[in-house]
This record gives sequence, structure tokens and C-alpha cells, in this order.
Amino acid sequence: MFDFLGHYWPMFLQGTLQTLLISIIGVIMGFLVGLLMTLMRMSSIKPISWIARIYVSIVRGTPSMIQVMLVYYFLSKTLPLPDVQVLGSGLDRIIPGALALGLNSGAYTSEIFRSGIISIPAGQTEAGLSLGMSQRQTMFSIILPQALRNTLPAMGNEFITLIKESSVLFYIGVQEVTAEALGVGGTLYNFIPPLLVAAAIYFVITQALSLLLNYMENKMSKKYTVAG
Repeated sequence: MFDFLGHYWPMFLQGTLQTLLISIIGVIMGFLVGLLMTLMRMSSIKPISWIARIYVSIVRGTPSMIQVMLVYYFLSKTLPLPDVQVLGSGLDRIIPGALALGLNSGAYTSEIFRSGIISIPAGQTEAGLSLGMSQRQTMFSIILPQALRNTLPAMGNEFITLIKESSVLFYIGVQEVTAEALGVGGTLYNFIPPLLVAAAIYFVITQALSLLLNYMENKMSKKYTVAG
């Protein structure tokens, strides 16, 4: 049933590397966009706060596939993206795909950050201000480090979700795992075995990440328990 792997395994390997590359870029962008949206949403300037709220609402309320399509067609019409091949896909497709994933992840990451900041007792902010620190210094030196530690499990889950969401990029021609599986299936006139291989690859990646995140969470928990 899986004899085809002897011939097609390089395609699955290339697709796996492509998925990991785009997911890493997407999660970094999502982290930065999410942090920016969180700070904007907590701003005392109402228009800035409302822009962040509207952005998060629109992204969370629309399908990721449509977001990918919109970003891809918008960039293809406005920017001359290079058709340089990286792991079987052109940068003219990788860049819009990674950008769309990052913008999508940023909306969810923003909510994670916000919940983490809200979970920090107000006394922490008051303590920072009483020491002569500014509101900005208090936020970046006291509040955010604690919020990031508290939101590590949720951030890890968002990374895992992003890896699975990257499968929608095959609609714009990015040769990630799902696209490679469909390509092999079309050649074999049998899509079930290649898609099962793709599912197994996603499962292995996400389970490995889950174990790594659990390990990091336990290490941090022990560290701060001892420090406390």
C-alpha cells in the first residue's frame, strides 16, 4: 500500500521542510503582530485601540483560506515578487503564504497575550510605578515577561495550529506536505495512501512539538517554583 514511498519520499521530505519553514516564519510574524495588536488594544488612544479590535475581529471572523487568497492576489498585483525557487516553491508564493499565516496567527496571539497580561495582578504595575519606572518600562520589564511565561502553553498550541493551517497554502501553489501528497496521489490515481502519509507527517510533527513544549513548561515551572 505504501510501496510508492520508495520512489516519492524526497517529495514528502521537501514538503515537510517547506511546511516547517513557512510555519516558523508565520509564528515569528504572528508573535510580533500579536504583541503589536495587544499594545495597540491596551492603548489609551481610542482610535488605535479600535483599529486593533477591528483587525482581530475581522481575522478571527473570516476563513483562513480566503485570507491566504486575498494576500496572495493583492501582493501579486502590487509587488514584483521574485520567482526564486526555495524547496520547490517560488518566493512569489512563499512570501504571501507566510505573510497570510503570520497575519492570521497575530490575531489569535494577540488574544493570548491580552489574557496573559490581564492575569498579572494589578499590584505588579503599581509596584513598578512606585519604584519610579514609567508605564512603558513597567510593561516591558515586569508585566510582559511574566505574561509570556504564563502564556507559553497557549502559544505552543497556536504554533501547532499554525502548522496544520499551513495546509491551505496548497491553494496558491506552495509545495508543502498536503500539496505534495495530492501531487503524488494524482500520479498514482489513488489519493488515500499519500494523504495518509501526509496525515502521519503532521501527527509526528505536532506530537514532537507537544512533547517539547511540555518539557519546557515543566522546566520553567520547576525553575520558578524553586525561585519562589
